[in-house]
Amino acid sequence: MIESKTVLLQEEGMLILPAYLLRKHGLKAGDVLELSELDGAIVLTPRRAPDKSTPDPIVDDPQFRSNLKTIQEMLENL
Repeated sequence: MIESKTVLLQEEGMLILPAYLLRKHGLKAGDVLELSELDGAIVLTPRRAPDKSTPDPIVDDPQFRSNLKTIQEMLENL
C-alpha cells in the first residue's frame, strides 16, 4: 500500500516528518535515513544497524546471500 502525506520543505531543505510516522517506524532525532531517487520520486528508508545478537539464517547463509538485493535494486524492478 502506498500512503501519501504532504510536508512543507523548511529553510535549508529541512523536512519535518509527521509524528505518527516517527512513532510507527521507531524513528528519533539523529537517526540516519537513506535517500533514493526513483523515476522522479524521492524515497527515504531508515538505516538501522544490524542486530548481531541473533544470526540471520538467510543473510548468514552463503547460498542465499548471493541472491539478496538492495532496496534500490528492488525499487528499480518495480
